[in-house]
Amino acid sequence: MTDRIDITNELDKMSEKLESTLKHQEREAVFAHEANERFERNLACFREYYPNIASAIESYETKSDFCLHVTETGHGNFIPRGQEGLLYSQDPISQTEQQINQQIANPVFSLTDYTGYPEDDTDGRIHIKYMTRLARFMKKVRKDGQPIVRRLPATFPSAVIFGVGLGYHVPLLLEQTEFDYTFLIEPDFEQFFASLFCTDWFEVIAKVDSSGGCLFFHLGVDHKSFINDLEKIAESVGAFSLVRSFCYQHTPGAELNTLIKQWTQDYFRFQFGHGFYNDAITGLAHSMHHIRNKAALLTEATKDTDFDTPIFIVGNGPSLDEAEGFLKKNHQKGIVVAAGTAIASLYKKNIQSDFHVLVERPYSNYKIFGDILPADEYKKVNLLGLNTLYPDTNKRYKWAGIAGKGNEAGTCLMDVLSQINLSKCLPQIPYCNPVVANAALSFFLYMGFRNIYLFGIDNGKDPLGSHHSKDSIYKVSNDDDTEGYKSLELNGRLIEGNLGGHVVSNDLFLVAHTQLEKLLSHYKINTCINVGNGAKLQGAIPTASDDLIDIEKDIDKELAIDQIKNGYFTVLPIDDVEDKFIAIDRLDEICEHILSIANETSSTRIDCAKQLQRQARYIYSLKGSSLEHLFHIIKGALLYYHCPMITLLYQYESEEFCIEQYHQLNELWKSYITEIMDDYKIHYDEKCDLGKVS
Repeated sequence: MTDRIDITNELDKMSEKLESTLKHQEREAVFAHEANERFERNLACFREYYPNIASAIESYETKSDFCLHVTETGHGNFIPRGQEGLLYSQDPISQTEQQINQQIANPVFSLTDYTGYPEDDTDGRIHIKYMTRLARFMKKVRKDGQPIVRRLPATFPSAVIFGVGLGYHVPLLLEQTEFDYTFLIEPDFEQFFASLFCTDWFEVIAKVDSSGGCLFFHLGVDHKSFINDLEKIAESVGAFSLVRSFCYQHTPGAELNTLIKQWTQDYFRFQFGHGFYNDAITGLAHSMHHIRNKAALLTEATKDTDFDTPIFIVGNGPSLDEAEGFLKKNHQKGIVVAAGTAIASLYKKNIQSDFHVLVERPYSNYKIFGDILPADEYKKVNLLGLNTLYPDTNKRYKWAGIAGKGNEAGTCLMDVLSQINLSKCLPQIPYCNPVVANAALSFFLYMGFRNIYLFGIDNGKDPLGSHHSKDSIYKVSNDDDTEGYKSLELNGRLIEGNLGGHVVSNDLFLVAHTQLEKLLSHYKINTCINVGNGAKLQGAIPTASDDLIDIEKDIDKELAIDQIKNGYFTVLPIDDVEDKFIAIDRLDEICEHILSIANETSSTRIDCAKQLQRQARYIYSLKGSSLEHLFHIIKGALLYYHCPMITLLYQYESEEFCIEQYHQLNELWKSYITEIMDDYKIHYDEKCDLGKVS
């Protein structure tokens, strides 16, 4: 009797298992049909909106064990590469909804403090005046002590979402909150490929498009390409797309954790460095003066050059002293390029510079360089500068060559004039800022030289070492009473050392270091020799000065220099810039239109945000046009005000308080634009007077 009961139980279990298997097979059949249809509709949508991603999808080859598992709820599930478990539970939607609710209730936001700008009442520049007013206003707002936003609102400026997974969270999140800018980051392209069978991306894309939002996919990225992609987007659409973001991690993983860490470390790059009105109009004026001075402009590469010629690019870092002996023995066998103040150090070391690279706009820099080297020494040297450079500098040298710096009003104007008068576009040498060493390396890599040595390009110092070369114009310590100029403080930022250990740096040199690495990567260079105990450069060969081998081959230095000057540079065949290209009347129209939008009634957060968005998109529509120089005249001011304005709108719980403060800050913004409009027509060709004694 007992055995009969056991057999019955076993039969019941087998029946249940069979029924479960049949139901699961039915779910798999339904899922397979729906998933294949979904994939085709997604692919068609990506072909229309994201053709590069569509090409990547079509050419992607899955692994032999690629498999989508169907859950009890009929949804897809997946085991990512390198992992043993499934991404989701047997109810992915319920699980994802729970995660989203937790993230909405306890969100992580990016937030910039806009109270830290210097309050300098003695600086007469328009931008500094309005940044001072901005800082005071933001301090007043903070002092009010209003409760900050603790829960993700129904609208928010941006979302930075780490992990695509199978995409279930994206439509669910967008049902809860509408974002102007949404960034989806997934280092594993296979997961995104799997999501095409599980998520109706065509509906997500259509929804974002219909609301006027922007959706960016960052797929298969590593930590470097991810930040580079974000920088390009910030440059293309504006940094306000990133300064106030809801940060959400959907899936776990070491690669995503690295990306999040990199985002946290590099967030500062999107907060500042936008350029600003006074810099823009000064760059425009200096470019016009370079044209009037008949400066030779960098135009195109030549083939009549020996690209194996050694190029010695010399900065003023402490490692310059390590290589002094090599430079003294070999400087006649290569082209010596002094970056900035290194020309004075080389002079003291009795090493003749062939080219001197400068980039700075202010008169004060022009004055300093007039004091640190005898006038007759400059007449032995050729100048390479960016078009932002103080234009009287050209007259000091034997010869002067000027290159267009990207994202500059003056460069855009020069390019229009070059197209009209030379029938060619002016090149913009890449990654040529923020310091002179960046420009020096960019010049010579653009020209085609590949046998390049870097001396004293340290971007920092040994924690116990000197700040600069012993022969530099700078003080040994900013706190002592020794002769010399004060140097930038190195405040604890660390970069991997070229020969081991680390060097101490700061934010400026950190950016300069990154730009040098981007430059080497841009030209796919791996032959550049980085000498000494400075910062390590990815893509360069780390070399101790003692390991350098003397150069055997002699060069005809004068011929090599003349080939550079005559082969790459052209003088524009005009004496001045016509008023129609300066376009004072068009700037008036643009400013009036911005003011008309800013004056419209706005009574909700959405109204205010759309008001800012319309202004920004109007200004950014000037990019690539013959009026692009006017875009750069206004862009910096717009970013430095719009970023805090959009942040303020979504910083505090009380919408009424945020809107009230927004309207007050909007009055400052309108005043700034009005002053730009009035100032431009008077000062568009006025050289920088910063540092002049009146």
